[in-house]
Amino acid sequence: MKRRDLLKGLGLVGLGTMLPLVNTEKAISKAMNAMGKTGAVDTCWLTPALTEGPYYINPNLFRQDITEGRPGMPLHMKINVINYNCDPVSGVLVDVWHADKDGNYSGFNGFVGQTFMRGIQPTNSQGLAEFDTVYPGWYQGRATHIHFKVRLTASTYVTSQFCFPDETNNTVYATPEYVGRGPNPTTNAADSIFHEALPQYLVMTATPNGNGGYDGEYTIGIDSPTSIGDPEVQPNEFALKQNYPNPFNPSTVIPYQIAQNSDVQLIIYNTMGQKVRTLVNQRQNAGSYEIKFNANGLSSGYYFYKLIAGGFVQTKEMLLIK
Repeated sequence: MKRRDLLKGLGLVGLGTMLPLVNTEKAISKAMNAMGKTGAVDTCWLTPALTEGPYYINPNLFRQDITEGRPGMPLHMKINVINYNCDPVSGVLVDVWHADKDGNYSGFNGFVGQTFMRGIQPTNSQGLAEFDTVYPGWYQGRATHIHFKVRLTASTYVTSQFCFPDETNNTVYATPEYVGRGPNPTTNAADSIFHEALPQYLVMTATPNGNGGYDGEYTIGIDSPTSIGDPEVQPNEFALKQNYPNPFNPSTVIPYQIAQNSDVQLIIYNTMGQKVRTLVNQRQNAGSYEIKFNANGLSSGYYFYKLIAGGFVQTKEMLLIK
């Protein structure tokens, strides 16, 4: 069975899918063993995305500790991102958000303007993003859960959520900081999203650590482009290439190519379309160029760089993380 045939059979061909498991190495082993039985040995198991939940975009929340000092049982999360070949994916953004210990979301109802329990981290060379948070509380009608997105650029490739075993929830909710609200009356099986006590590939297994909190691991597999690549450019062509490194802090390099002598502009814009820097504004000879962009004085977030050279115009995006 071909990789794409398997995905189509599972109903998983689309922008993004995920493979949430406890441990990357175990996940890969389990997936490859399972698919070996059907001859589909060139992909990992993938599962469909779920509903987004209460979310808003804030590109300035690049941080590992997302608690903002709010109380609760410490939870250290390791989130691995792999592609359909089971290889780690570096440089993608993992965006998480969840309720505090009392079941409240920042940014909504009485907590407008607050940002607790929300954060973004890029994956490292091993495809790993880490977060320090507290064990989420519950609110009426939903099982205990955490939302996440995985993004390579401003485009979202995966949006979903994972739950925890009911017995782990009950153990945490019996501790002093949580006992006042009692156990969550909505189990995973009764939840409108998960439907099962241990929904396949949608459970983070959190285990007690030696620091008075819990450690949890979760693996996300994406069936989407896993890097930003530039097509091969011929010497007689105009081209704007992807900046490197990306994400970056505080500086990055923007390469481009001019096919003939031209009046050239290279301009940086923010997401509101406002011009923030002009890096080049002069006539240049045909050739290849690399321009260093220093983002000192700018806040974290997405920015766009636009090349205008004669009749050639192209724009790309980049991500500043401070």
